[in-house]
Amino acid sequence: MSRRLKLTAVLLVSTVVIVPIAGGATSQTQRVAIESTGNVFAFSLRPIEAGTLRRDTGMAKWTGSTTHKLTRDGQLVAVETVLGTFVGKRGTFGARFHIEWTSAGNGFRAGVATWTIQAGTGAYEHLVGGGRSSSVFRPDGKGTMRAEGLLRS
Repeated sequence: MSRRLKLTAVLLVSTVVIVPIAGGATSQTQRVAIESTGNVFAFSLRPIEAGTLRRDTGMAKWTGSTTHKLTRDGQLVAVETVLGTFVGKRGTFGARFHIEWTSAGNGFRAGVATWTIQAGTGAYEHLVGGGRSSSVFRPDGKGTMRAEGLLRS
């Protein structure tokens, strides 16, 4: 086989292998943050890295809460599972949070959680993924929450 024919064969095989891989990459993982302050019923979704998801704001509704308490290394922990439904301008998505609440003293509560996407509409229709979050609440019930994670659409 001539050198020119071998080179052509190698290029043809490379093209056949690479093009379907590049063409099939329709979903992209994107790092995002979901923040809520005050009464945690308003939220903002902010991309941390470039991707298909864009900034969005709206209202959050928290439902289906179940809680059980346990003691871990002498500290009381309230373990809560709750569904957050986030209704934004670009669509709606649900996220299931598994939160571990502890006393931070003087009536303050601190929580760390994991979360996963449950369902979505609009720009969030095929969204999958999840991450971790932290929350702090004051004695008057006002607080702040930040969830960060990786989402794929």
